[in-house]
Amino acid sequence: MRKLLPILLLLICATSCTDFWSGANQRRFKEVCATEAIKWAGTDAAADEYCNCVLQKMMERYPNEEDAFQHLGDLSHDTALIRCREGR
Repeated sequence: MRKLLPILLLLICATSCTDFWSGANQRRFKEVCATEAIKWAGTDAAADEYCNCVLQKMMERYPNEEDAFQHLGDLSHDTALIRCREGR
């Protein structure tokens, strides 16, 4: 998870840094996240559930890209995101 989040954030920013959480960027985040999450989640449904949870928590905590990038190192230790993987 530590490696996944920075890669996802950089990928999303590269596609559109002006409106970080637009519908298009949300979809792109979930696509990239699901590609990685399926490796450990086992099913598409479990990967989608995890990625939806992570996206929601990230958007709540960091409503724009500048906030997210300033706290990029904190994301891998974020207990709310860790709970997403645990299914809580």
